[in-house]
Amino acid sequence: MKSIATKILATAFVLLLQCSAWAHHPAVGMAAGDAGPIRTLSADTLKQGSFSFDIQAEIISLKPFSDAAMQQLAIDGNDIHSIDSVRHLNFGLGYGLTDDLTLGIKIPYASLRNIRASNPEDPDHIHSHGNSSGIGDLSVLGRYRVIKQGGNGVDVSLVAGVKMPTGKTSVKDPEGDLLETEHQPGSGSWDPIFGVAVTRRNGPLSLDANIIYAIASKGSQETDLGDLLSYNAAASYRALAGGIALDLVLELNGEWKQKQSIAGIRDENSGEHILLLSPGLRLSLRKNTMAYVSVGFPVMQDINGIQAKTRARTLFGFGIGF
Repeated sequence: MKSIATKILATAFVLLLQCSAWAHHPAVGMAAGDAGPIRTLSADTLKQGSFSFDIQAEIISLKPFSDAAMQQLAIDGNDIHSIDSVRHLNFGLGYGLTDDLTLGIKIPYASLRNIRASNPEDPDHIHSHGNSSGIGDLSVLGRYRVIKQGGNGVDVSLVAGVKMPTGKTSVKDPEGDLLETEHQPGSGSWDPIFGVAVTRRNGPLSLDANIIYAIASKGSQETDLGDLLSYNAAASYRALAGGIALDLVLELNGEWKQKQSIAGIRDENSGEHILLLSPGLRLSLRKNTMAYVSVGFPVMQDINGIQAKTRARTLFGFGIGF
């Protein structure tokens, strides 16, 4: 009875709590005794009745346009936005409902730095919108392991969940104007998420891959931010084992984002396909505590229209399993 009550309470907790798309995933508790990835979602699941808690900080550094460049683009008839960086502080919680079914939630605090805009009707004036920050959309994700070979075999998990419109959508600039949805911490939309994750281990080496697709719906200000496809592959090598374990991680992180539309009108200066090469380190202590860092550098960027490109994506965090 106690076990059943615990499951019911944990499930209720997940549903009642109600982020950005599930781009990064709790790294703790997922076979912490083995080498594992950082950004890539593995097929591992938590043991029944166990929890994991993860705190992640991500900094997406962009190549912003200068005021002079934005003025020239406005003269050429382009309505352009520029942002210096996007920062997320993510809080994640996982629970092993069974040995093969893990439920997880993630909620971010988002911050967009130095938002600026140009207008073809007034090309000499660059409008500074300041910063935008607040609680983002919460994601709930289930991971169900359908194939468990263990050892040197292949494990496969199916992934499904939803991003809920819990984030702030009312941020205004210093002049009191409501920022567009793409510059808000929350989207105001319900977005289903589904995918698959695969893991294979061979001694100290772990190979992981996943594909996740999020279907965007219309949110605040009649804005559809566009579907998101995330695909990742990672090789992790346990270079140091024992009470303190060190994993060397190398990942390829791909992301395709559809163009957004506002009131049915598609924004041609939105959407992209980016592929990053991300080396990282994961340090494990006592098999239930870990810290990690990963830095992604673009090796391919295919952007639509005129947009600021990405310099790098830095992710670091700390987690504990219990």
